[in-house]
Amino acid sequence: MRIHCFSGNGNSAAVAASLGQLLHDESNDILWVFPVYAWGIPPVVVSRIKEMDLNGIRCHMVCTCGDETGNIDRQWHRLILSCGGVPGGIYSVQMPNTYVCLPFFNVDKPEIASQKLNASGQRIDTIAEWLSDRDFRTDLLRGSLPWFKTTVIYPWFCRFLTDSSKFHHTNSCTACGLCSKMCPCHNISTGPEGYPQWDNHCASCLRCYHICPRHAVAYGKRTAGKGQYLHPLFRKLFLISAK
Repeated sequence: MRIHCFSGNGNSAAVAASLGQLLHDESNDILWVFPVYAWGIPPVVVSRIKEMDLNGIRCHMVCTCGDETGNIDRQWHRLILSCGGVPGGIYSVQMPNTYVCLPFFNVDKPEIASQKLNASGQRIDTIAEWLSDRDFRTDLLRGSLPWFKTTVIYPWFCRFLTDSSKFHHTNSCTACGLCSKMCPCHNISTGPEGYPQWDNHCASCLRCYHICPRHAVAYGKRTAGKGQYLHPLFRKLFLISAK
């Protein structure tokens, strides 16, 4: 089984790494691991899958979510079938919140984040057992009003809140270049004085915001006073990789 992963701040990468150690499946299946975006699939993942001819390949999905997934499974079924694939197991793992670009959205308090991380290990073990046993169930934290969230809010989010034009650096920026080096989509360049400039192919993963050691990346005024988060196992890896 091949594992394809998209991760902004390490939650999905940590889940994918753990599953990679636990699974010993030699099938041609693909396991996709990625975070939930506004109760749907990240547009960057949708675009990547649409580029592929899955040709009957069974595609499993593990999504990481701060709280809920909505009807992401129905979206997954439509996407995989439209690309010639076969939908497989669909699972979710609750992980610490990372989204900060709307009012009332913030990272979890440290104690809540720790509780989610501690509980995620058993959940990952369970998902690995299901996949190993070819138990391709759907097991999600669907939450309340799932149809409305995935069918109405998700398209609105993709249209209006994946725009990078509101990203900017504050006066705390030291032009270290870390955000540019670590952007997974190579969407950030540095200007003549070394300060970051955002292009127009942003994945809205918020890695630039969360990884900045000076907390100097902002999204308009919406991130003022909000926290930062990186998965603890990947914080050092991100920083080491940037050197």
